[in-house]
Amino acid sequence: MADSAFLDKGIILGYCFYTDTHYVKCKDYIESTDAELYATKQVEDIFQRKKDNIIKKHRRAITDFIRWVKQEYSGNLNSEDIAEIQKNINREENPVWRYLLDYFEDKSGKEVYPVTKNLRQIARDLEQLAEERNEELQPKVLGWIRLASYPELKDNLSSIFEKDEEDYWIAVDAHDLGCNVDGTTELATNNPSDFDDDAVRDEILTHTAIDEINLVFVSRSYSP
Repeated sequence: MADSAFLDKGIILGYCFYTDTHYVKCKDYIESTDAELYATKQVEDIFQRKKDNIIKKHRRAITDFIRWVKQEYSGNLNSEDIAEIQKNINREENPVWRYLLDYFEDKSGKEVYPVTKNLRQIARDLEQLAEERNEELQPKVLGWIRLASYPELKDNLSSIFEKDEEDYWIAVDAHDLGCNVDGTTELATNNPSDFDDDAVRDEILTHTAIDEINLVFVSRSYSP
């Protein structure tokens, strides 16, 4: 286990939004690791900038699914109903698919109306709960200000720079942390599309002070 961990923006968002696909993984990571947790002011800014859009998307996804459930079912749900409801959760398009799978897992024998009413209340409370979790998170994370720009890394980390410049700077920030704190350093991210790539991993681990990349995410094959 690393001594220090630099948190990618997705870890922060995943921890704060319990409807996020990676929420449970992010929560478990932050609450179970012994590493010192670090993030930059830019990561907090990203949370504030993306918060409203995430709330809008997640709320719409939940309310649209509620509408479908109420059209298709009434009375008490049985185990076959639950299996069919979970089967109709679109993992490719629904940003809260993992949350919905888990939510309906224990709803067999329960009535549709209170089940959907509670789910609608969850959608209404998204903003308040995200802010509350963000406030809980802040004391657990140390702020980090990058001390240098490391221009040479632009060539050394060309694979990630060409994919996503924002993620490139996350790697630079984590590198700066590794250069200036004792012990081992890991970059914690839930972005496999960019960081779970052999070329990217090799470049980062070869040319930076990052000792490990810890992928904290849920695959689409997940089942409750």
